[in-house]
Amino acid sequence: MKVLRNNVRVSSGFTLIEVVIALAVFAVVGTLAFSGLNAILKWQANLNNQTNQLQAVQLTLKYLERDINQIMSRTTRDQFGDSQPALLSDGENELNFTYSGWRNPTGLSRSNIQRILYRIDDNNNLVRNSWNRLDGAIIEDAREVILIKEIENIQWEFIDTNSNDQDQWPPLTAEANTTLMPRAIAVNLNVSPFGEINRIFTLPQ
Repeated sequence: MKVLRNNVRVSSGFTLIEVVIALAVFAVVGTLAFSGLNAILKWQANLNNQTNQLQAVQLTLKYLERDINQIMSRTTRDQFGDSQPALLSDGENELNFTYSGWRNPTGLSRSNIQRILYRIDDNNNLVRNSWNRLDGAIIEDAREVILIKEIENIQWEFIDTNSNDQDQWPPLTAEANTTLMPRAIAVNLNVSPFGEINRIFTLPQ
């Protein structure tokens, strides 16, 4: 600003103290603005992660409902030629079964039967493996779809035809009956941040 003193035009500017105070206020305001923006970005990222995880859980449950609804009592043979039950699970991590709903929209000359495996991989992801053949299938040949990333835990329970709960399948009492099927399969998913999610799926009768 310019003022007249004794008919002499003199320029007056900011003092050093004013400049320092202005810079300090600007730094404080900038820090607060950055902290607020950073908090909003973290909140948005966390919300997106939760939304994606919820969608993954919903998709997994749809996969399970469809697959379990089309389980069939058909045994297979492993890579060593040994017979495997139509449905096999230790109750933890893995569920292995024969599935009869392999779609064939192009009308290829092939079977509609597949072997399906739900399992936890080395990265704690829940994956769905499928094979184009039933016998002699090995994990390296599987088509793999990651369903839920970094799942905390999964457990399978089985309700037999007498309405008894079994923590593995075939149950120990089944002896050599490798085609025995349960009435329903219960799955317990432990997924962060939602905790435990429980569903029961009935098998075709």
